[in-house]
Order: sequence, then C-alpha cells, then structure tokens
Amino acid sequence: MELASPSSPAPGPDAGPPRPEASGDGGARRRGRRRRAVIAALVVSVLAAAVAAVVVLAPPAIRREIIAEARARGVALDPGAVDLSLGAIRLRGARFSLLGVRGLSGTIARATIELRGLSPARIAAEDVAITVAGVDALEGLPAWAAQHGARAAELPLAASRVRLGYRDREGAPEVFALADATFQRGAGGPGQRAAGPQPGARPPEAGVLRQARVLIAGKEVARTDVGWSLGAASLSLGFGGADVPSAPLRAELRPLPSPSATLELAPAPLPAIAALLGVDAGASPVIVSGTVDLRLAGGADRAALSAAPLDGAIALTLKGFTFPHPKELDGLLFGDTTTLKADAHIPADRQRVALSRVEVAAGALKLGGAGEIQRAGADASIGMDLSGSVPCSLLAGSAAKAHLTGVVGLLAGDLARRALAGSVSVQVRVDARASRLTAARVTPRAIPRCKVRL
Repeated sequence: MELASPSSPAPGPDAGPPRPEASGDGGARRRGRRRRAVIAALVVSVLAAAVAAVVVLAPPAIRREIIAEARARGVALDPGAVDLSLGAIRLRGARFSLLGVRGLSGTIARATIELRGLSPARIAAEDVAITVAGVDALEGLPAWAAQHGARAAELPLAASRVRLGYRDREGAPEVFALADATFQRGAGGPGQRAAGPQPGARPPEAGVLRQARVLIAGKEVARTDVGWSLGAASLSLGFGGADVPSAPLRAELRPLPSPSATLELAPAPLPAIAALLGVDAGASPVIVSGTVDLRLAGGADRAALSAAPLDGAIALTLKGFTFPHPKELDGLLFGDTTTLKADAHIPADRQRVALSRVEVAAGALKLGGAGEIQRAGADASIGMDLSGSVPCSLLAGSAAKAHLTGVVGLLAGDLARRALAGSVSVQVRVDARASRLTAARVTPRAIPRCKVRL
C-alpha cells in the first residue's frame, strides 16, 4: 500500500476537478489596462487644469496684449468684455480715444479680432459711434495721422453702422452727423491713402463712409457716400463720391490759425447739388459750379462754431440759366451762363444768408447790389435788389435786331449804336426759390438817359 505524501494530500471526496493556473500573458494585459486608465485619468486632470488656467489666467493677459497692440497704433482702448474662441477674440462694449487728440472719443458695441497665429489679422466691428467735441479734435487729427496713421492702416478693418457726430463741446447738442454708414479699409476695401501726393510728400489718410445718412441739427438731409481725406493741416470731405477729388460737393475744414472752411461745387446738375444740401430743385437743367469760403466773423468765439456768426465769399457759375427777359434784351443777355459773386454773412441761427457787394453778370448785362437767402424748411427763398446801367447804343441795337431780321436788322442796329449816346439806368428785383430757380421772377425798371448824337 502506498501512503500519500504529506505535501500532497489526497483530494477529499467533495473536491472538484483541478483548476488551471493563470497564464503570464493574461496578467500582463490586466496590468496594462490599469496603467492606461491611470494615464488617461492624469491626462484628463492635466487638461482640466490647463483649461481652468486659461479661463482664469488668459483674459487678463489677453486684455493687456490687446491694449498694448492698440496703443502701438495710436489708440487708447478699453476692450470691455473679452471672449475667447478658436482663432478669434471678441470684444463687447469697448471704448476708445486717439492718443494726443483732445475731444475725440468713441464706443464699439461688438468687435471680432481675427488672429493669424498670435497676431491680429483683421478687425470687424459693429455699431461704432465716434464723437468729436470742439475744434481741438480737428487740430489734433493731422498730427495723430502723421505719427500713427501708417501703422494703424496696416490692419484691415471693416465696420458697420458707423456714426460720426460733431458738437461744440461735451454735452452740447449735436450739430452735424454721418450715421448708419459702412467702412472698409484694406483686404479688398478702398485704399487707405489718397492718390497723387506731391513728390516727397507723405500722402494723406483717406477712406469712404458708404451710404451715410447726413444729418444737420438732427434732421436728415441726404444719404450718400462721403469720402474723407486727412492732410497735414486740414480735413476734407467729399459728398456724393467714393473719394474727395471726384465728389460733386467738397468741403475742406482748416482748424488753424482760426477755423475756416471752403465748399467747392464741381460742375454738376443743380438737382444733384441741391439734394446733397437737402433742397429739392426738381428737374432743373442748370449746371452749377463754384466755391464758398467761410471763416469766423470778427470777434466770434471759436469754441462754439455752431453758434458763431460766419463771414465769407461766394462765387457761382450757372450754366443753362439767364434771367427771364423780353426779346428786346437778347442782344445783351446773350449766351446761356450767369455768374454771381458776393460777400456773405451767416448769423448764429443759420436760418439766412445776408449777401452784400453782389455782382451778377449775364452776357453784356452787369448788375450789382445786395440780397438775402432765407431757409424755408427743405427749400430756400432768394431775394436780390440789383442795379446797373446799359449804354443806350447797346440797348437800341439789341431791340432793333429783335424786331428786324437779316441785313435790315444789322443795319438798323448799327445805325442805332451810332446815333444814340448816354445810358439806361436799370433796376432789377429778383425773387426765386432754390427748388425752382429757372422760374425766378425778375421785375425790371429802366430809367433812360439817352440822347441823340449830333
């Protein structure tokens, strides 16, 4: 009989079949799964910590970088609320001003700064409001453009619902505004420089506000493109064109040494010019051109331009317009062009223009006198009292040609010119409305002082 070894006891009657030992490969797999789970947990923890760090720590750093980038371009910026996303930074409720420019400030409701890597590549802004208070801003803008304009213009910018308003001082009523315009610079937008600078001269900053509502004292007078150009000593605006040189109505504002302005009318149909001034001129065929120079009246307060009286000079050419007249004066009012020169005084209420030293010329007729332009809603009334003298010989010759044709008329006119001496004193009252210039009412009065040559 064999006895069981003490180290290998015999299985009892209830023992089941023997269990296989676990293989070495299975244990290794379990250990690998445990290691991967631990690593994944660590990665998740690290990522969560990184996200938390970005959320908590990045905005202050990004705000500082945004402020520094803006300052490098001449802009003092309060970014407002800053939101981060992949490839872009969004601002809400931002405020800004221009370094060294007093009286200019602005707000931006929303802006998106697109990034290329870590650098700004493009800005898109909405609801941009710029306020200019007083002439100090106009004085500071040229110097700002000279120092910061080139760097600021490097970054493409698109803005919608732009409003630019001028008032005499902070808190005063708005005098002039361009509202609801769009602006684009760079990346396919209009060039930021004006063309054709003088050799060796720095080109002015330039751009265009598209489809701006033009408001004067809160009343809309037109909706048009307004080009702008900022030179070394002046700010130019072009109404009705994408750039200042091509605009039919141009205004140049010069803040120094005393505020002054020049309005220039390019040869353009009267209805187009009238529409830009808020006046309906109907379907007039008249082509108007000329200049209006304005300056502060003597002793006027330069700090309150909207309430300061203005003096100036007017020079206009009306092609396609002559005074209504009897045919007897055709020989004097020849051609189709009338010119007008006058000194102008505009009082503080801006409701009328007093005209003095008026000179009107149409053909051989030259008259002088005084008058007044009175604003009446969207129109304006014009009244002038003019006087002059016409040589009797010219008047008689014109009348002879009006009633006698051919050689007979020429001979009669020549005979009248030779036979008559002296002059006819002419007094003319002109009443017209800007909207119906060709229907002007002309009331002449003549006092003959003629005599026959012996």
